[in-house]
Amino acid sequence: MVILEDKEIEKALFENCEEVIVPIEVTKRDKKVEIITLEKTKDIANEFEKRFIKSPFSKEAKMFLHSSLNDVVKAWGYQGNDIDEGHILTYVDKEVNQSLILPTTKRIKGKGKYENLTEHELEKIPRNSNECYFVTIIDNKIVSVCEMNTAGAFIGATEINVYTAPHYRKNGYGASNVCAMANYLINQGKRVAYTVNYKNKPSEKLAIKCGFEKLAETFYYITYREE
Repeated sequence: MVILEDKEIEKALFENCEEVIVPIEVTKRDKKVEIITLEKTKDIANEFEKRFIKSPFSKEAKMFLHSSLNDVVKAWGYQGNDIDEGHILTYVDKEVNQSLILPTTKRIKGKGKYENLTEHELEKIPRNSNECYFVTIIDNKIVSVCEMNTAGAFIGATEINVYTAPHYRKNGYGASNVCAMANYLINQGKRVAYTVNYKNKPSEKLAIKCGFEKLAETFYYITYREE
């Protein structure tokens, strides 16, 4: 099914010269494929549906979108992304494995006095906000962090992501932080989503280990405004 993005949203994207625009988004959920597209790219979306409705995430399907859209978005002043960047799997909480939460996991509002060894920057969160980080602290160093994305996933859930410093992986720290964050959000009556690039098998295994189940698969053709 091809669905057109709201006209006012599409208009605002271009009038505001947004840094990122997704002209076509393909999602498979409950064996149904949904293609959301801009008015400007609806013909390409319709052709994609005709050709690839049964294999929307195949290499050929993604190559079709890239070859069809690259020149189009370039005319807008944008450039396309790597072919696999926007291909993600979405998992949602089912039964969080709280036994994986380690004593080294703590809830914090910012980096504070700790040295951050992860690749993810921790911004200071206002004290009155429900937002937070769950981190693993070893020798006064943050070696793993789970954050929440309050913008939410497409299912209306709060999306979470985890980052662990390379030398500290395979110790259960990422799983501990994910479970602690999921438990924290569920206790607030929220649903939790965990997204992962389809090639990231270790992260996918972590989601399953923590008690998440696969909900959907999505491919976003992501474009970035040229500088």
